Amino acid sequence: MLKKWDIILIALLICLSFLPELLIGSKQTEQYSTTYAEITLNGRLYKTVPLSSHHGITEFTITTEQGINVVEIKDAAIAIIDADCPDHICINMGFIEKPGQIIVCLPHKLMIEVKTNGTTNKDDIIPAF
Repeated sequence: MLKKWDIILIALLICLSFLPELLIGSKQTEQYSTTYAEITLNGRLYKTVPLSSHHGITEFTITTEQGINVVEIKDAAIAIIDADCPDHICINMGFIEKPGQIIVCLPHKLMIEVKTNGTTNKDDIIPAF
């Protein structure tokens, strides 16, 4: 038969077994999880922009033979805010910030994709199709 103190000791040991995960696991997730945006032109990497460490607003212009795109980074999100392409679908996409989200400007052969290096929450990742 189990006595009262046996049950208390077992419950205490079970609770203590989760202590390393709570202390070490949460620090590792915060430390190594960073998001960044990869900007590619004609299938080649043009620029990598860190998003998780960015604060404020930054704008830059990408000029190619096909046209001009103005990219804005606002805190941890990125968007194309102006383009001289005829359809403006890339502008209508708005700001993206979750890993897996993509903005594409087909007439200018420009793609912006948010990626992560490290561990993230399962709910934060947009699955690829």
